[in-house]
Parts: sequence; C-alpha cells; structure tokens
Amino acid sequence: MTGNDSRPSYVIRPVSIPGPDGPDAPPWGDIAPLMVGQYLWLANGYEPRVEARLCWSPKYLYVRFRAEERRVRVRYTQFQDPVYKDSCVEFFIDAFPEARRGYVNFETNAAGTLLAAFGPSRSDRAPLWPEDLAGFLIESTIPGPVDGEHGAEAWTLAYRVPLLLFRKLYGRDIAPGHRAAANFYKCGDATETPHYGAWSRVETPKPDFHRPEFFGEVVFG
Repeated sequence: MTGNDSRPSYVIRPVSIPGPDGPDAPPWGDIAPLMVGQYLWLANGYEPRVEARLCWSPKYLYVRFRAEERRVRVRYTQFQDPVYKDSCVEFFIDAFPEARRGYVNFETNAAGTLLAAFGPSRSDRAPLWPEDLAGFLIESTIPGPVDGEHGAEAWTLAYRVPLLLFRKLYGRDIAPGHRAAANFYKCGDATETPHYGAWSRVETPKPDFHRPEFFGEVVFG
C-alpha cells in the first residue's frame, strides 16, 4: 500500500451460502461492483466495460468478473499457461500487507484457464499448484478456445478461493474487518486489440501489473 488516500477501496460483503458452495452460489445481483476502468499505456480506443464483484463466507472468497466484449481470443487451455496473452481478467491480492510476504496473482482467460503464483515482485514468484489450490472452483460462460465472436455481448467468469490458501501462504486467518491490498485488471497482450485496464491506477511508464505499491484496498466486511 502506498498510504495514498486517493487509492480506491472496496468492502467485500459477507454472505451466507446455503447448500453446496459453488462459485455462482452468492447473490451476485445484490453485491456492489467495482469497475476496472483505468485503461493505461495504449491509446487505441479499446476500453471494454469490465466489473468485478466480491463476497466471502467463512470458508471462501468469491470473485466474479463481467466483461463487455463481443470478440475475444482464447488459445491457452492448460493450467499455468500464459493466459495474459488471451482475453484475460486478473485479481492480485496481498492478503496481509503488513506481513510483507508478497501477493497472489490469479490470472484467468475468458474460458477460465488459470495462472496463479505467489511472491513479493514480478521477478520473485513461486507458482501455485493444484495441491495449493484444493477447493478452488471456476466457471465461465465461454467453454473453450475461440478467436472472434463468441455469441454474446459480454462474458462472465466466477471463482471461489479457499481461505485456507491465505493461511498456508501467510500463516494467518482472515477475520471480519481485515484490510488487504489488491488490484483488478483486464488485459490481452496478444489479442486483436491489445489493452491494459486496472481498478487502481498503475503509475508506470510501461505496462506492469506487478506493482503492489499501486494496489487499492479491500476490506472484509
């Protein structure tokens, strides 16, 4: 965190999930969105409307993106592929910034292929593997590879993150009132029209999402 009061803040609403705990279980329509609307570095006019909504239960953090894009590119289908080259949404979170351990990057293309790692900087990261992400579930409205029209005006992607992952990485538990640092991104390095969008503005001369000093704040309500 930079200590800059101009950085955005978002309250993650607590929810009670009856029955099976799935990524689409929360009442998404009742949860306030945050906008990934700071388009940076490129002046090509491509700025799709993108929102994210978050909530949490005692066991999971739920994240849902909606991107207004008619044309997308999805080529990568294997876990830990470079999905940022596809039509991609990303959630970076330092769950305990005071611990100075680092942040997790969850990067997902429009079909839900995941790249995830943990570390303090772009150059110092360790990949997360299936055993680390036990209980992580993801769903998308785009089922697989596509390059062009996908048949709708927008696509959505939702996933749940087990809170046990943060205990494993930081040795601490998230509790109500906890404040974390985070940013949300929309990108597509090798798409038809490359673009870089952020929730909390990144003040660097070249594209670089791995800059935790520019993260905003998320509060577990």
